Amino acid sequence: MLSDMTSRDSAPGVAARVSTELVIETPENVVLTYRLAGPAVRLLAYMVDFLVRVALLYAASISFMVAGGAVGSQGVSTGLILVAFFVIDWAYFGLCEGYFRGKTLGKHVFGLRVIQEEGYPITLWGALLRNVVRAADSLSFYGAGFITMIVAGKFRRLGDLVAHTVVIEERRVTVPREPVILEKIEPLSRTDLGGFVPSGQTLALIEQFLSRRHVLTYRRGHAMAYGLARPLAQRLDFTGDPQLVDRYPMAFLARVFATFHQTQEEEDLEDDHESEAGRRSAPRPQTTGAAS
Repeated sequence: MLSDMTSRDSAPGVAARVSTELVIETPENVVLTYRLAGPAVRLLAYMVDFLVRVALLYAASISFMVAGGAVGSQGVSTGLILVAFFVIDWAYFGLCEGYFRGKTLGKHVFGLRVIQEEGYPITLWGALLRNVVRAADSLSFYGAGFITMIVAGKFRRLGDLVAHTVVIEERRVTVPREPVILEKIEPLSRTDLGGFVPSGQTLALIEQFLSRRHVLTYRRGHAMAYGLARPLAQRLDFTGDPQLVDRYPMAFLARVFATFHQTQEEEDLEDDHESEAGRRSAPRPQTTGAAS
């Protein structure tokens, strides 16, 4: 890929394209790819946030005017309105992005998120810092911020440059699932288990993992399964082959699911029968009517 990019850059007459992809390699050698959000969609998100702030300010103004009229002091209501305007105008973006994982209501509507340049979630300090500098970005009707986004690269305005953040478009990916065929999975021997029975939530988690096992490599699948297989084997007092847990944790989880899945279905069926029997045996309320 690098050689291809070098050849294209060096070839005369080939137009260079502005890439909207952000590729980050973590210290663990994991490559993360993000799609940068352009000025147009960010402007639409800002307009939604602008309407939200106007609605909040309007609601606060009405409340403070009513409160000021109740105490008979118009100056108090005016002062509270100015304070509300300051808080809503300056704190809305910073607090929302800091506490809601880089999102405001407008960004949520258009699928945007603010993250640090290194790829990890934005911090509260970063969110507050990038929005304090918004005052400089908003000069000339956000002309300063727009020019900076084009010149600086990665569509970063001044606030992003100071806080080392970028705005990305979220990709909603649906991972395909494959059914778990219980007939091909051998249950664990009951003599190798204690009296602990996994909860329905644990079995549902195992089923979700097994149904998506085909999107993982063999080594990655066992590495992810080990975090659940090891403590689950301890809770079950598993006395069987320890290599099954340590070397093949994904197979161990599959056998646990096959062992207790039928038990869970039988318990649910018994609960349904008991509920139905209870409804049938319950005495019917007697109604008395007056003859007319």
